Amino acid sequence: MINERNTLSLGPVRVYPDKTSLYHQGDDTVSIYRVNSGVVMTYRLLADDERQITGFCTEGDFFGLSSDETYCDNAITVTSSGVQTIRVAEIESDPKLQRFFLSHSCKKVEDTQNLLATLTRKSSEARVAAFLVMLAERKCRMEKTVDDIRIKMPMSRTDIADYLGLFRETVSRRLTDFQSARVINLEDVHTALIPKLDSLRTCAGIAA
Repeated sequence: MINERNTLSLGPVRVYPDKTSLYHQGDDTVSIYRVNSGVVMTYRLLADDERQITGFCTEGDFFGLSSDETYCDNAITVTSSGVQTIRVAEIESDPKLQRFFLSHSCKKVEDTQNLLATLTRKSSEARVAAFLVMLAERKCRMEKTVDDIRIKMPMSRTDIADYLGLFRETVSRRLTDFQSARVINLEDVHTALIPKLDSLRTCAGIAA
C-alpha cells in the first residue's frame, strides 16, 4: 500500500468559488487535481450537446486523470472548494507516483463499473439508494464510522437526476420515501443523516 501523504507532493490549496470551471473537455492535460474540501462535478458533453455527469468528487478524491494528452471531461465546482494539483510531468518522472496513480486509476475503473451497475438497475429506488451509499461510504472512509452518518448533498436534485438517469421529480420522491421509511433523515435539502448504513445498502441491493 502506497501512503498518499508520504508519496504526493501537492501544491498549496487554492479555494475556488462555486460554479468555477477548473478545466474543459479537450484542454491539454497539464495537472491532476485533488479535492481538499467541497464538491467538484465532472461531466462530458456528448455529440448532441447533451450533458453526461460522470462523477461528484469530494474530499480526498482525485480527478482529471486521462489516458490521452487532453482532458476527457469538464470539471466545475459545485460548492466553494479547496483544490490541490500535481503536474503530470512530475508523475511521469517518478515511479512511486506512477504506481500510486495506477492504483487510483484501478479504483476509478471500479467506481465506473459500480455506476454502470447502478444505471442498469430497473428500480429508481435502488439507483437513489446506491447514490446515497456511495456518499456515505466516502464519509465512512474519512471518519471511520458506520452508523449515524451525516452526508452532504450540495448538488442540485437535477444534477443527481442527470447522474442517475432519472427525472428530478423521481429523485425527490425517492428521498421522501426513504425519509418516511426512516432509512434516512433529511435534516435539510442538502443534508441527510443515515442511522444504519446496512438498511440503505439493502434498498440499493448491495451486499453489506
